[in-house]
Amino acid sequence: MDLQAEKKLVIESQKDPQSFGQLYDYYFPKVYNFVASKVGDREITEDLVSEIFTKILENLPKYQWKGLPFGAWIFKIARNCVFDHYGKSSRLKTVDIDEFHYIKDESPHCEPDKKAINNELKEKVGEVLKKLDKKEAEIISLKFFSELSNKEIAKALALTETNVGVIIYRTLKKIKPDLEFLKAKINTYLSLLVWIFP
Repeated sequence: MDLQAEKKLVIESQKDPQSFGQLYDYYFPKVYNFVASKVGDREITEDLVSEIFTKILENLPKYQWKGLPFGAWIFKIARNCVFDHYGKSSRLKTVDIDEFHYIKDESPHCEPDKKAINNELKEKVGEVLKKLDKKEAEIISLKFFSELSNKEIAKALALTETNVGVIIYRTLKKIKPDLEFLKAKINTYLSLLVWIFP
């Protein structure tokens, strides 16, 4: 979302909470995927996402625009809610890739071969995520599942933008063989889709 358009929506939402709808629609899938990557349980994820957006609306009148993406502030709240829920312990569950909207297929007409490839992709992505340490997993989750910029991630996690970039680079380098495997599988998956739905 364009920064100026976002600023306008934020200011309008501060005056009238009914105007928050467009920001909610934009950030909901990003927040949901971030929370799902930490929690791995659909019911808890939905409860936490509801709590997060309630806190966002409660604190919106106090928010001060400083020229930074609104998402950085939102993900600070999201991150705090997740860690408060688990008492900042290591009890965060391993990710269940089925919780992510971006890769989930809910079509009742999905062909068996398509389902098999999709399930394999889900399993492989889950294996890749489990190889990362807590900070790497969090940054990769924010970057690719929630689609935040390096600047937004840096602001949300109290890191420098350079540090975020370095961590992303090193993490991607570490899991490069897994990513190459996924790329090959995705190409096969896309070819199959073209064949099934010409």
